[in-house]
Amino acid sequence: MTTSRSFVFCGHRGNMAEAPENTLLGFASAERVGVDEIEFDVRVTSDGVLVIVHDHTLARTAAEWSPYLHTPIEELTFEQVRSVDLGQGQRVPTFEETLEATTVLLQVEIKALSAARPLAKFLRSRPSSDLQRSLFTSFDALSLADFADEWGDTAIGRGIGFHTHDVTSNWREAAKRLGATMVLIPLDMLDRQLVDELHEEGYLVAGSLLENHGDVRRILELDVDTSACNLPAHGRELLTGSEEFVERFPTFVSAVTATA
Repeated sequence: MTTSRSFVFCGHRGNMAEAPENTLLGFASAERVGVDEIEFDVRVTSDGVLVIVHDHTLARTAAEWSPYLHTPIEELTFEQVRSVDLGQGQRVPTFEETLEATTVLLQVEIKALSAARPLAKFLRSRPSSDLQRSLFTSFDALSLADFADEWGDTAIGRGIGFHTHDVTSNWREAAKRLGATMVLIPLDMLDRQLVDELHEEGYLVAGSLLENHGDVRRILELDVDTSACNLPAHGRELLTGSEEFVERFPTFVSAVTATA
């Protein structure tokens, strides 16, 4: 059976196979290999600039020594953050630069509570096209709550993530309270019953990461809507190499063929 339903293929922090993570070079590379969406992480500097950084510090991702590697991003100025070499000529980009440099869908993960309200305030100055192609997510309910409170009642895509799911907890209540449109749960923590229940409740379901043939099989068995990949060129080959995936999502295969 074929379906017109789409599958969203996401480059996790850009294209880490070819460029430093969370950099403009990595985002451009991800677009070139045919992702539908790019996922990246937002923090804020001590002087209020929204920057794209995953970790609490730059110690893991810096290519060269810097006196700022072990200082939390939130305690550094933008100038200090920008001075750190990430390799291949890349520096930490701002959120604004990322919006201007990309054209695909964006999954914007709020990585620090301190960035939630500044992010919402900044978005008020952006064109509606930026909002329409963006989903704002967090694995921290407090961050998503602050973002939603600052943003107000106007509709905007929100996703809440869980590293684990526990049927005895109130995580479903949190998703509903925060106005989430997507729930993000690791592939190995999902089962088909849970995915079906979430679909029935009106949520899209993200299951990651996509790394091997077994993950493609799991994506199809679970019927998730999207998955992210650290190596997007490899991930695309895995998806288009699956006869069942090609049959299930013919529009995805047509789209990636057009971009190849």
